[in-house]
Amino acid sequence: MSHSSDDVKALLRANIAAIESGERSSLPGARQATSSERKARPASCESVSVGRDKEGPDDSPERAFRKIERLACAREQASEALRRRLVREGFCEDAVEEAVARAQACGLVDDLRYADVLVRSRLSQGKGRRGIVAELEDLGIAVDEVASLSEGQGVGDDASEISRAIALLERKPPRSKNVREAAYRKLVQKGYGSSVASSAARQWHESLCSSQFDRIG
Repeated sequence: MSHSSDDVKALLRANIAAIESGERSSLPGARQATSSERKARPASCESVSVGRDKEGPDDSPERAFRKIERLACAREQASEALRRRLVREGFCEDAVEEAVARAQACGLVDDLRYADVLVRSRLSQGKGRRGIVAELEDLGIAVDEVASLSEGQGVGDDASEISRAIALLERKPPRSKNVREAAYRKLVQKGYGSSVASSAARQWHESLCSSQFDRIG
């Protein structure tokens, strides 16, 4: 049976309430408590914010948490990215910190879970390890704790990085008079280290020249 967006959100809120109260989300009491809480709350965060004074920052951790809830329903979120966004959208820092801590405590936000999704996405896009690491570090995520960046995933050593870089050039070769230099620039822009980019560009160019020579012969 399919569920509407409202149904999914209601179930998520029930689970969050159960976790925070130390109960199992499947227990009837958890649902009843959540239902009564929803009746006591305004119908939507947006309707509350309309009447709020727009001149000062929003100091409501509850509204900040509901914002996080909506974002997390759409896709995985990083805690630091959420902090920046909520402050940028007018929430005060204390409210943001409380809301983010609550979201992490109930499992709505998990930086390592987010990092795993991010790494797999970037690898599928052909991005290099250096660029991925920089992106994670910018979000304050401990790189050594991210399983997707381990050597077992083929991104922990230069040999595997070079192989991925060459595969990227073969899928999307650069177009330039100096294709080797263009290949190097492309790889650096994709987040590969200079040493890896140089080796991959050289090997790819040698293979390209050899193929062209064979066709002529």
